[in-house]
Amino acid sequence: MKNFINIVGTVTIVTWLGFSGNPAKALTSGSIDSDFVLNTTSYNANFGNNSVTGSFTDHFTFTTDALMSGSGGMSIISGFGVSGFGLNIPGFEVIFDSFGLWDVTDNTNPQLVAPGTLVNGKFAGFASFPDLTSNHDYDIVVSGDLRTGHSSGAYSGNISISPVPEPEFYMMLLAGLALIGFAVRRQQKSVDQSAYA
Repeated sequence: MKNFINIVGTVTIVTWLGFSGNPAKALTSGSIDSDFVLNTTSYNANFGNNSVTGSFTDHFTFTTDALMSGSGGMSIISGFGVSGFGLNIPGFEVIFDSFGLWDVTDNTNPQLVAPGTLVNGKFAGFASFPDLTSNHDYDIVVSGDLRTGHSSGAYSGNISISPVPEPEFYMMLLAGLALIGFAVRRQQKSVDQSAYA
């Protein structure tokens, strides 16, 4: 029972991550640079494939800028096949073999940054990664196959990168702290002086 609850919880979290941020959309392999959107706490982009017809290896590439060099995470989830209005649900369409985030800046020596972890059944997965390097080229590689009984399938994924604050942010923070310190000190002096009055 505990394993079932863990699996359901993992599927819920992966599904939420896969559909948070931008509206979910299936993409073909290729660059996802233009799809990154800065939300309040992170850069998010969706990726995926809505035309899986057999064994596949998809590549989704992007280049980081100065603010996209924080840590983050990514997730993938298979499409769920539904047949007709009688809700004959055959289940997840795609089974993943592997997925991961690679630094391909030096294409002769790519480095695995974040290996993905697949959940039981291999229909979903997740990965987290440490700080990315600014102005590096990255490649999300997803491989898998159709689940038996399906003639086509789809999957979607999401990547989220925490922004790194600019130096101006730290200067404003220090200035704000200095003003607060000055105000507290001034208030304390007036309290001390009124005690002797």
